Amino acid sequence: MRLAGKIAVIVGAGQSPGEGIGNGRATVLRFAQEGARILAIDRVLAAAEETAALAAKEGGECIAFMADVTREATLAAAMEEAVRQSLGASRACRWR
Repeated sequence: MRLAGKIAVIVGAGQSPGEGIGNGRATVLRFAQEGARILAIDRVLAAAEETAALAAKEGGECIAFMADVTREATLAAAMEEAVRQSLGASRACRWR
C-alpha cells in the first residue's frame, strides 16, 4: 500500500449525475485502495458521503465534508475538520 500513513484532502470528491465516475471520486477510491486516510470534500454533502461509503468498502478510512471552493471560510473549516479528526495536524494548511 503506497499511501499507508498518508493523509489526502480531496476536493470535488462527490459524483455528478450521469454515467461513469468522476475524477474526484475515482481519486478517493484509488487512494483508499492504497491506504490513505481521506477527507472527501464536495459542495453536496450527500455526494461526499456516498463516496466515503464506497471508500470504506475498499477498506479505506474516509470522512465526508461539505465545502464550496468558492468560499474560503468553508475550505478553512475543512482543514480544521482534518485536524480535528487527526488527519494530519502537522500538515494542515492555514487559510487566510
